[in-house]
Amino acid sequence: METKTCDLLIIGSGAGAQCAALTALSQGLKVLMVEKEEKFGGASARAGGGLWIPNTPHAAKAGVPDSREKAITYFRHETGNRYNESKVGAFLDNGPAMLEFVESASSLRFHVLAEFPDYHCESPGGGHGRSLFPYAWDAAELGKEIHRLRPVLMAASFMSMQIGVSEVPTYLTASRKLSSFAHVAKCMARRVVDQVRAGRTMRLTSGNAVVGGLAAAAFRRGLELWTSAPARSLIREGDRVTGAIVERFGEKVRVEARRAVIVSTGGFPHDSVRRAQLFPQGASAPEVWAMLPYGNAGEGIRMIEAVGGKFNSDMTMPIALTPITTLRTGEGRLETIPVFFNRGAPGVISVTRQGKRFVNEARSYHDWGVALLKEYGDDQEAEAWIVCDHRALRKYGLGIIKPAPFPIKSFLKSGYLKTGRTPRELAISAGIDPDGLERTFAEFNRNADRDEDPAFHRGSTDYERAGGDAEYGGNPCIGPLSQAPYYAIRVFAGCVATFAGIEGDQNAQVIGTDGAPIAGLYAIGNDMASITGGDYISGGCTLGPAMTFGYIAANHIAGLAASEIAAPKLVNSRA
Repeated sequence: METKTCDLLIIGSGAGAQCAALTALSQGLKVLMVEKEEKFGGASARAGGGLWIPNTPHAAKAGVPDSREKAITYFRHETGNRYNESKVGAFLDNGPAMLEFVESASSLRFHVLAEFPDYHCESPGGGHGRSLFPYAWDAAELGKEIHRLRPVLMAASFMSMQIGVSEVPTYLTASRKLSSFAHVAKCMARRVVDQVRAGRTMRLTSGNAVVGGLAAAAFRRGLELWTSAPARSLIREGDRVTGAIVERFGEKVRVEARRAVIVSTGGFPHDSVRRAQLFPQGASAPEVWAMLPYGNAGEGIRMIEAVGGKFNSDMTMPIALTPITTLRTGEGRLETIPVFFNRGAPGVISVTRQGKRFVNEARSYHDWGVALLKEYGDDQEAEAWIVCDHRALRKYGLGIIKPAPFPIKSFLKSGYLKTGRTPRELAISAGIDPDGLERTFAEFNRNADRDEDPAFHRGSTDYERAGGDAEYGGNPCIGPLSQAPYYAIRVFAGCVATFAGIEGDQNAQVIGTDGAPIAGLYAIGNDMASITGGDYISGGCTLGPAMTFGYIAANHIAGLAASEIAAPKLVNSRA
């Protein structure tokens, strides 16, 4: 068997893994990264790219007050008895330092959306301006490695242009606002130039920008990345993990890691056995997991368990949820489309198959999913319909459907979009109980005419109002469904991340079943048990901790404890 030696072996290639690699390389360590799939970037490359980092200089510069104490208050309230003081403290202390390091070691730059609130901003300690997003990034810096970067989901692009989360409102209003039109036109012109010079878009946004920017900086410093190279098992010698067996070109390679191994393989969304144990409602509905790469099948977690690592399933919810729809494309592929935006816009509601509203639609996508599953209980066919009137569809779009002037005929023909001239007609077309939907329409519209929602109090928090339509007037989240025809799309509670995972300490070092850290072994990202205790507390609360604990782990491996880390001196920097 061939032997390969490095200082640090990283299994997985998402944002947390890339941040760990860049940190270790900047400390002078020799790093090998191995990725199971042909493309690198994992789920991070498909993500919105938001990083939830409280108390940053970015927020202070934008005039948003925050503090460590306020963030701890929010954590304590949101996590309850799952609050872990040492891990939360390490995250809060090192998150801003990680961000400073990334911006000094790479060409990535982040901006804070000052008015963007935490998902439960009304809770004690909740705040604004804690979610940061990357500016668009030029992939020319990746060189030929651009061809190995995992592409975005179909829903995150328009005419082959990537759309950043902060750009979504601009694209949605391009047909009626000159400034929005100008931005989209500029992006289209850039796309034409990219096609000529590179044969593809080179303007990366969201998670593609984060992974691409981190990887480019790591490649410059000597990162060796093997793709199509799955790790098969970890090597434990005595009380220490010393490497792994990796398959490459059909042959097994013994990789010996002088310092440590970091595992960051994306959690367990496609581990059918574990998800059946932890999430039986979604076990028989594979489409709800399709947002995440099929390579994220839980091998990393199982390898850690095989050498004595402890799995922590004590979570409020084992996975992070979002509404998703599915669409069969012309090529026969089943595309998964998340519905992140406009669920709580005027003229839009969500109903069960009984035609009953079950949620405050303007709450976060995770809260929407939790409410749907609660409504259906043990019923594994947990489905809903997002329903709107003609005005709302043409102004906001719905699922994969774009606002006017884009046509909707193909979606009606395919059956993705159901329609009816009356609520009853729509219900019959979609398979919803007609009497139930008629009652819901009547009740919702009667209250909406007064800007009220006594059933769920939609539009009562800053987060809800931020996702509404400020141009509508009155309550930006409430408006009647009054303009026929009416439309509906079928929606499931899909998976955007896993919360349950391997127990780690404040340095991301794996805790064994005996309660002691396992020397030489670290877990980050979705492989690590979430510090939020199984709740989605704000946008970027998976990527922010993933990158922060990647940064912490790499520094700890290089000899610094989490409490001692400062932005390290860069080795061979070419930022």
